[in-house]
Amino acid sequence: MSGMNGEIKFFRKRFIGGFNRKDVIDYIANVAQERDRNLALKEKAEQETRDLVNTIVALKRERDEARLQANGYKSEVLKAARKTLEEFEASFGNLCTGFEEESANICAQLEAARNIIAILPGALKKAGETFSGLRVLLEEGKDSPQGNPVFSAPNVGDYSFID
Repeated sequence: MSGMNGEIKFFRKRFIGGFNRKDVIDYIANVAQERDRNLALKEKAEQETRDLVNTIVALKRERDEARLQANGYKSEVLKAARKTLEEFEASFGNLCTGFEEESANICAQLEAARNIIAILPGALKKAGETFSGLRVLLEEGKDSPQGNPVFSAPNVGDYSFID
């Protein structure tokens, strides 16, 4: 015969009536204790399994809630990013428009300055001639440049006085 733990157990035989009663009772007691230990281990394993299943269910629930929350945050972040991008694009467009307008204004001012610079040499030459003529008249003793074409005032809209 073999025991539950894999040992082979032999019962002593009695001369009359079969096996030694104490050996059989001890064997049955040992088998019952081993069965009780195995049942306790089985109960413990089943309880641990239930606890693990409950933990897994709770963790899955938490994971799903975290996913939902993360998706909500993701959605909010994307909305905020889109809004910021739209504001940036609007600001950039305004800056570009303002830059183009200011650039055109500066170009017009530069062109006006070029025109003024272009007429300055002629105007300075004419002014020099006028002052030279005045000096000559003063040296000759004449006090009025009346009738002298060198001293005629130029027309403001007319640049013909420039060479």
